Amino acid sequence: MTQDLTSMMPQRPSLYRLAADGRSLDFLFAQCPACHALSFPANAPGCMHCGHAIDATDTATQVARPGGGTLLEYVTLHVPLVPGMPAPSIAGDIRIAEQVVEEGVVAVADESALRPGMALRAVAVPLASGDSYGCAFVPTEEVVR
Repeated sequence: MTQDLTSMMPQRPSLYRLAADGRSLDFLFAQCPACHALSFPANAPGCMHCGHAIDATDTATQVARPGGGTLLEYVTLHVPLVPGMPAPSIAGDIRIAEQVVEEGVVAVADESALRPGMALRAVAVPLASGDSYGCAFVPTEEVVR
């Protein structure tokens, strides 16, 4: 049985929220009123493409899109980069929108299951605290619905 995540809060509410399926994540972007490109995160003070100022309090400029992207490269980390991060972990550069690349944890048993160019989906991962969830990426064929 899958844990109910709907009562939990996102670890990073300015970056993502739980999608309608209760397992996947939607990413929160800011859409530039000048060039209409997307910047990440949604609370960015300006457009990362043209530099136009974005009012982070204006929810009209926020766009929620299914979290995921294309795996560009990855590496197995044998030392935790941040407190609480398990080792080994796989970190990857993921294109989450046109001209927007972010780093993320890829949740697979080992990197032999990965290849550059593959599609990934962002999923909610319950944190040890039990009251919030974080974000991890899985190959799209592994998303549990």
